Amino acid sequence: MSTWHMDDGLAVRYADGELNPTLAASVEAHLLACDQCRSLLAPQVPRPRLDRVWAEVADAVDAPVPGPFERLLRAIGVHEHTARLLGAAHSLRLPWIAASAVALLFAALASGEMTRQGLLVYLTLAPILPVAGVAVAFGRDGDPAHEIGLAAPYSMFRLMLIRAAAVLTSSSALALVTGLGLLDHDWTAAAWLLPSLALTSLTLALSSRFDPRHCGAAVAATWLVVVVSVNLREPSLAMFGGVGQAGYLVVTFVSVALLFFRRREFS
Repeated sequence: MSTWHMDDGLAVRYADGELNPTLAASVEAHLLACDQCRSLLAPQVPRPRLDRVWAEVADAVDAPVPGPFERLLRAIGVHEHTARLLGAAHSLRLPWIAASAVALLFAALASGEMTRQGLLVYLTLAPILPVAGVAVAFGRDGDPAHEIGLAAPYSMFRLMLIRAAAVLTSSSALALVTGLGLLDHDWTAAAWLLPSLALTSLTLALSSRFDPRHCGAAVAATWLVVVVSVNLREPSLAMFGGVGQAGYLVVTFVSVALLFFRRREFS
């Protein structure tokens, strides 16, 4: 390789893509170590072509690698730009989902032999996880793509809704699998569903006026205080009975209505 060099004819044929794969590979290996041949080849390649190839290489190197959640969304038919905006949220990434799964697992195991107090711990924790996920799914400090989203021609209200729906779906799926797998197969294993909808929708409605993280923290703290206060003397599932479920449904409807009327506040 040290005594052989390209001539003008070979350089032109290589630049035009006329060499067979074996000879082209030999030329490329030689070009890596030979300044003289690289100088001979450079004038044979049009500058626009070089710029285009370099741009393609730079785009491929700089493009962020889609995470597992983003790839899953694309696989089920979600548009690429929507999948990217969803995948950017911290609460829709694998570490957050794994942490939520571990928290639910320990809560379910804490129920022990289906004691009332253990079941109450699980039913109290399950509705909070979607609230925490929604609180960090959007907003200036919680969303790494917040500035890009503001500059893009994309409805922030729509982005907020689809992220909230994705967080709620993933958290609910984890809670359902955990509850059905480790708890008794009766209605109490899913008694957290309506409280979860109520707390999440209330967090979203409040976020039209206040920071989402503060709203999520306030809603979660209020929920814990109410549960502890009601069950301080004796553990009871009254909050998850028929009357309580009807109350959560009312809170959900009112919060959704407020969210709709204040949708412009998110823009």
